[in-house]
Amino acid sequence: MKLKSILVFLLFVGNLFNSYSQSVTTENGVMLEKIKNEGFNNSQAMSMLSTLTDVYGQRLTGSNEYLAAATWMSQKMTAIGLQNVHFENYCDNCRGWSMESFNVEMISPNFMHISAYPLSMSKSTEGIVTGDVVQIKKYKHLDSVKLQFAGKLKGKIILLGKEPRRKSLTDTIFVRYSEADLNKMAKQDSAKVKQTRLPELLKSWETDDIKEEAFLKFLEAEGALAILKSRSMYSGVLHPDGTYFYKEGQFKPLPYFTIMPEHFGRLARMIDMDVMPRIRLNLETTFYYKPENNVNIIAELTGTDKKLKDETVMVGAHFDSWHSGTGATDNGASSIVLVEALRILKAIGYQPKRTIKLGLWGGEEQAFLGSVSYGKKHFGQHEEEPNEASTKVSAYLNLDNGAGAIRGLYLQNNPFAKPVFKEVFSSISDLSEGTLTIENTLSTDHETFDFYNIPSFQFIQDPLEYNTVTHHTQLDLLEYVPEQDVIKNAVILAWTIYSLSENEEKVPRKKN
Repeated sequence: MKLKSILVFLLFVGNLFNSYSQSVTTENGVMLEKIKNEGFNNSQAMSMLSTLTDVYGQRLTGSNEYLAAATWMSQKMTAIGLQNVHFENYCDNCRGWSMESFNVEMISPNFMHISAYPLSMSKSTEGIVTGDVVQIKKYKHLDSVKLQFAGKLKGKIILLGKEPRRKSLTDTIFVRYSEADLNKMAKQDSAKVKQTRLPELLKSWETDDIKEEAFLKFLEAEGALAILKSRSMYSGVLHPDGTYFYKEGQFKPLPYFTIMPEHFGRLARMIDMDVMPRIRLNLETTFYYKPENNVNIIAELTGTDKKLKDETVMVGAHFDSWHSGTGATDNGASSIVLVEALRILKAIGYQPKRTIKLGLWGGEEQAFLGSVSYGKKHFGQHEEEPNEASTKVSAYLNLDNGAGAIRGLYLQNNPFAKPVFKEVFSSISDLSEGTLTIENTLSTDHETFDFYNIPSFQFIQDPLEYNTVTHHTQLDLLEYVPEQDVIKNAVILAWTIYSLSENEEKVPRKKN
């Protein structure tokens, strides 16, 4: 071929490549504008979240309230056009528990209504009961407790533990990440990333969950009426997670309340002054066994590309909550953001190349029950090598860090995925800084999928009041969910899902 012909040919190929690149860029740009327009101008996120939290309320694992909320959520998914919406059972022996009524008050030496909330799985009192208070400051060593208190607890109300440290109101309660915070995350050294393997993690939780059983049985055998405990919190915030006896046939603890630190402190100080507080309380709860309550909610947008439709981009969030608030920040907002992201894609007519699969998991607060069950069913038992189906998952994206704005992504010690997400965030720099840290974030469902060597990631979110006020407390309410953050997060998720679905290659794994 003559030199002139070669140059003409190369020029033709270059123009063709540039034309193709511009076409792809233009197509992506159009899609991003469609996503933004639908997400910002027609959002249904806050209306869905208000219904979920205000109307359906708390969603404790195994409870009737959980199933009612899950049924509404599945109907909503179908109504907005998601496909293959269905339930998958995750626990055959998780029991249900619901509250009917409770009240705690001091009646001597004078009256004080005590701000309290029962711990889950506590059984009812026998009507209204009254008793003097006995404080047990140290209770980790049962033999010492028996030696000191045996024969002295009949008809008593137990004040458990020492007076909690009071947190200062000068502390920073509301937090958004600064540029310095994000830069520090981005520079995290991969050598320092640590993680416990999933089977060992679940085993440690199984032991930890019932560590108080022998102590609680001793109190009940001695005739104690109820337990009051507290922990260091801000300004009367109650933190009633605990008593993890969630399986049918397990121990049912005697009435067990958390009370606000300030009220605990007053009771403890009176005891130190040899002034005996007297407490009147009641608790009405219901236990039941309904395995049909224990369901993950699964939905999808089915892939359309002949080559890639058998591959999936998975997104997930836990749907269950604790029982004192309405689970708005943990984890209702995240659940709704994912549903809204898929609604956006459906509304703009997007036909995904890969199948986009959404999982709202139950039982996360107990021990990843929902996601672990899903993993075992679809990707293999823990003692086995991950099956072929696991290799078809391009990535799993998890959202579970409150209701704050997305600022980037935890790479879960997967440096090979960094270029993929750098490209994803580069197009939405007006919405998120796109900080990528090699670090992982613990104690949520992405760890289930990471175990199967599926590229699994949790988003970096502004903490807001999550760690200080709302996490597992009675203030986990819609008031602590910023509307603009939720709307923006859904747009970011929709774009991320679209980008991963369109990529020619799957997200790289940590190991092959």
